[in-house]
Amino acid sequence: MRGAMSVEIRKNDDGSIDEVIANGCAIHLEQMDKGAWYLGIDASDGSHWQFWMGATGNCRVVVRHTEMTPAGGDVPR
Repeated sequence: MRGAMSVEIRKNDDGSIDEVIANGCAIHLEQMDKGAWYLGIDASDGSHWQFWMGATGNCRVVVRHTEMTPAGGDVPR
């Protein structure tokens, strides 16, 4: 599906995120600090997804915060 936009979040049985799959999007992954990352996805429909992740002492990655701003939604500045 070339040109099609989709963001899919697959979760484990306990509700934790297993996979984030994005097609037709711009992705920004940045290490913010030791053990902390930001993942931003700008979808072609204008929606914006944010994932704030961190690693615990045993190197387990946890998602600390997730939010999505829909296309045409009011974005606080």
